[in-house]
Order: sequence, then structure tokens, then C-alpha cells
Amino acid sequence: MTKRTRVHRIVVATGLTATAVLTTEAASRFIVTRFPDRPTAPDLAYELLPHVPEGSYVTLVAIGALVLLFAAYVIRHEAERIPAHITAVALLYLLRAGMTVLTPLAHARNGSLLPFPFFENGLFPSGHTALSVLLILSIDRKDAPRLHHTGTALLAVMIVSMLLSRGHYSIDIAGGALLGYFVWREWTGGHLLEPLRRLVSP
Repeated sequence: MTKRTRVHRIVVATGLTATAVLTTEAASRFIVTRFPDRPTAPDLAYELLPHVPEGSYVTLVAIGALVLLFAAYVIRHEAERIPAHITAVALLYLLRAGMTVLTPLAHARNGSLLPFPFFENGLFPSGHTALSVLLILSIDRKDAPRLHHTGTALLAVMIVSMLLSRGHYSIDIAGGALLGYFVWREWTGGHLLEPLRRLVSP
């Protein structure tokens, strides 16, 4: 692979990532401006589980650990595919940004222990879940079975902690899992994303 090709792949991945960030924030601002009095939604899981606001810290640690473990795995085993992985994640968040404006619900919680000034108003689908599913499925089970199992365990912890902290509704989590699977499936074996995949794959 030539240096020019590597630079081109990095530029495409970086550009799409920047677009995903801007689009996600634009969707969040659209929701809060267009639907300032958006309602909360009933959720059976919320009725069955206690409200534990501190669970948001567990969610943060779990998603951080999964991202770091995946990054270490890719750097060690698939360094040439880093732009492709970044592009897949950016594409996931672009799709999520478009979906969030279709379901403008309010958080079912009284304040947040982890206030964040960006991307706060989009709930469906869950970005935490979508990203986690995409990363877990992108790990070669035969090459790194323990990492795959660890990632799955971290996802389970995230799901429980998001429900306990009222960070996401159950339907957000289900939708996030489906979005993550869809992006992984199309990115690795489908035809829908093939033109983009060619631009960033080695």
C-alpha cells in the first residue's frame, strides 16, 4: 500500500467521523428545540428495577473499558484496518443521528450524575449499545475468544446499568443492538456499503 493510499483512507475516515459528530449534535439540538416538552415513556423494566443513579458511572466505565480493549486489539492485530473500523463507527453514528429525531422522548430520570453538554437529547437507539455490539462482532472469536467474551460481559453490565440509572429505555437498548448488528452485517458482507468500504479498506 502506498503512502498516498494510506493518507486517502485516513482522510475519508476522519471526514466521516467529523460529519458524524456534527450530525449527532445537530440532531440533539433539533430535538430539544423542536420538542422542548417531549414526554417520558412507560417502561416495564423501570417498574421492575430500582432506580440507581450511580449506575451511570458503571456504564461509563464499562463502555470505556470495551473501547480501550478493542483499540488495543486492533492496534496489535489489525493496524492496517484502523481507518475501516473508524469509518464503520462513524457510519453507525450517522445512521443513529437520523433515527433519534424520529423518537423525541425525554429521559425518565431526575437529573444526571454525569451531565454532558453534547449529544444529550437523542435516546433511540442507544449509541452505547450500538457501538458495543458493533465492536464485539468485529472481534475475531477464533483469534481473541477471551476478548470477545469480555466484551459481551461488559455489554451485559452496560445494559443493566443503563436501565438502573434510567439512562435509556428498554426499546433504546433493543434498537441499538439491531443498529449495531445491521452496520456490522452490511459492513462485513453486504453490498449496501461496499462503495464506502472500498475507500477505506486495505
